[in-house]
Amino acid sequence: MIHTAEEAILWKKLATLFFWSGIVTTILSFIVNPLFLLGSVLLFGAWRYAGRMAYQWGTGFEGEYYVIEALSHSERIKGILLSDIVLPGRRANIDHVLICEQGIFAIETKAYTGIYFVSGDAWYSETPSGRHEIRSISKIAKRNAAVLSRFLWKNLGENYFVKPLVVFAGAGIVEGRSTIPVLYPNEIETYVLSLPIELSHEDITRLENLLEGYSRHVMVINL
Repeated sequence: MIHTAEEAILWKKLATLFFWSGIVTTILSFIVNPLFLLGSVLLFGAWRYAGRMAYQWGTGFEGEYYVIEALSHSERIKGILLSDIVLPGRRANIDHVLICEQGIFAIETKAYTGIYFVSGDAWYSETPSGRHEIRSISKIAKRNAAVLSRFLWKNLGENYFVKPLVVFAGAGIVEGRSTIPVLYPNEIETYVLSLPIELSHEDITRLENLLEGYSRHVMVINL
């Protein structure tokens, strides 16, 4: 199971536990000792925090799921989609790595809602109170691509160029121009197929054999 899904399920279970524990301690504060009310306050605070975490992890999984779903219906891309990759020595994951005839793609997915504006590598959230800068999603994708490229060089001795992509999988709207492609899930296939062929079937298999052990989910696409 993809890590984001596991975390969402865990935090949802914790939220449920904290909520009912808070109910029980509230009842005990009336029939046993008022000091139980302090425990109720702490448990309901933990319940709210766990609920926020469950929502955040669930949103992350939603974005990754939409990419998997979109590529599972592709009839023309030939390759491998590896999801939730954690390379040695790194704590942060790469949401997806697509290895196909058109090359290697490091995909950063977001299931944001709302309106966002991008100028180069600067990202902003549009709110009623104005435009607020947020963490650069394109920089995350480019950093992941660079890390993966170095890993492939170290282990295979070849200089593979890894293409960074951002995929907006939620209801969010992106305006402006980024330094790298920003796509919606239904645009991935068209974009990938517009590029020239770079990898052979043997290349794809070789790369898959190296990376599949670091991935939580592997999907074969038309091979």
